Amino acid sequence: MVLTIDAGNTRTKWALFDDAGNIHHQGACLNKEIASANMLPGSLTCEQIVISNVAGEEHAKQLHHLTVAYQATAYWFTASKQCSDVINNYATPELLGSDRWAALIAAWHMQHETCVVVNAGTATTIDAIVSTQINGEVFGVFIGGMILPGIDIMQQSLGTATAQLPKTTTDTATRQQTAVSPFATTTTNAIYSGAAHATLGAIKHMLQTVEHQYGHTPALIISGGNAILIQQNLTNENSADSAAQPTKKPVTIADNLVLQGLYLSTTPAIKQTTQSTLS
Repeated sequence: MVLTIDAGNTRTKWALFDDAGNIHHQGACLNKEIASANMLPGSLTCEQIVISNVAGEEHAKQLHHLTVAYQATAYWFTASKQCSDVINNYATPELLGSDRWAALIAAWHMQHETCVVVNAGTATTIDAIVSTQINGEVFGVFIGGMILPGIDIMQQSLGTATAQLPKTTTDTATRQQTAVSPFATTTTNAIYSGAAHATLGAIKHMLQTVEHQYGHTPALIISGGNAILIQQNLTNENSADSAAQPTKKPVTIADNLVLQGLYLSTTPAIKQTTQSTLS
């Protein structure tokens, strides 16, 4: 059994995988609650732990103290130049966020085709991976991506940096709506609409650029807290525009994308060789 841990900017998630890649247990908590987290309740055990941490050094120390009690071989997961048939073209591959790298690995092994991978959480990352033949073999090549503030952070930053705009986020009724209208009729909802459409615009720009430059219509895979909002709005737009662009592919929400990538990195077929042992 492999325990995978995804420590993000706000929350830490975990999942316990068996040898067939099935999840037997999973959970999550706010980072500030990590000291009391119980990742292996009852009689559950694991032989290996793999951790992606973008929450900083102090959180890493807490994770170490928590997991050392599980008496399993544990690794920090870091980005590398290549993980099996996924190639990392970051200028300095090791500086790519471990969560982004894990998500790219999982997305490629889900699709095995050109795709744009979005993680819509505290920050929103929009990354492109292109199907490429090299010496007769097909690889997924990560060509780069974008990082922008998450939808909630965009709203909060306006309230903090301006004198008269509200510091609150959108109201509950608006959050429950399927579509985000560009014609908001309150200031709070106008801020929400602006943040949402800025995110949607960046994603659409990435999709269009990949298609124009590489000749592939990319699949779109989304994870994170705002995934449903993005999927619904892009799907609605695609449906309205289907007559003009009938080849657009469905928008897929992939739960636990980072955790899946962390598990895949431990399997013999695509095992990453640049993991570093916890000290």
